[in-house]
Amino acid sequence: MLQATDREIAQRIHDDGIDILFELGGSTRYNRLDVLAYKPAPLQVSWLGYPHSAGIEAIDHILVDPYINPPDPALLIEKPFIVPESWVVMGKLGFRDIPIEPGIPQDRAGALTFGTMNNPYKYTPELFRLWADVMHRVPQSRFLFVRPEAGAVSFRRNICAEFARHGIAAGRIDFESVRGRHMPHYNRIDIALDTAPHTGGTTTCEALWMGVPTVSLVGPAFFERLSYSNLSNAGLGDLCASSREQYVAKAAELADDRTRRAELRHGLRASIPSTPLGDAERWVRNFEATIARTMAETGARARATPA
Repeated sequence: MLQATDREIAQRIHDDGIDILFELGGSTRYNRLDVLAYKPAPLQVSWLGYPHSAGIEAIDHILVDPYINPPDPALLIEKPFIVPESWVVMGKLGFRDIPIEPGIPQDRAGALTFGTMNNPYKYTPELFRLWADVMHRVPQSRFLFVRPEAGAVSFRRNICAEFARHGIAAGRIDFESVRGRHMPHYNRIDIALDTAPHTGGTTTCEALWMGVPTVSLVGPAFFERLSYSNLSNAGLGDLCASSREQYVAKAAELADDRTRRAELRHGLRASIPSTPLGDAERWVRNFEATIARTMAETGARARATPA
């Protein structure tokens, strides 16, 4: 069966009378941005799968919330399509009842464990220095990488070499190679340390679901503010830092606060559904209201046949 061309898909969308077209892939692999270049819908919005401008002027808006919306409008090509609270919601389909083990990981391991499950493309030399600064502030602490790549000798060797440059011994770094069944391993992490400048998104939500607080560094661009949105909409905005020094201080302060970590470990999952990050019905109402407002502000547009 022949795949429809971009022009044919655009024509079908136009013929269906779509008023607002949302694309969810951005410039990621297998995207169909060329379809949007034909302008098949009067309003076109980028959302979710790519936290950057897609780079084509045919996309009118990008969906943001008050936290991830960059303070400088010049950092986006598209106009902000602003929902009033969270730009995403944690629903039942993606977050299931994976057991949270009793107590806190520190008690089971005999040392506090920082960790990450973020993709290695977000790692930078400056990030390893930041993580090492945190570990120096928390003596005997460990760092756990849970990634499919952790099974590769080169991955483990290179990670340990980066930490060694900043005085952290390889014996304090742990690795778990896993693909697709990573969620239970959050039971081994006391505090998730977010990546920077490209922060986590899905991983931050996963950590919250498993009762693991994430410390994040907030920057000016969209991709530097994803965890800021997730944490703020879950009621944990105080874990977001505005500087490297503050990031280290917040991580060290949380490491010292066993009581709070225990409360979060066994209370976050129950509290999330009452927050903007976890209340699906509330999210839908906000989303629908934003669509209605955008349509009203934009006004009716004449439909033209796709170019």
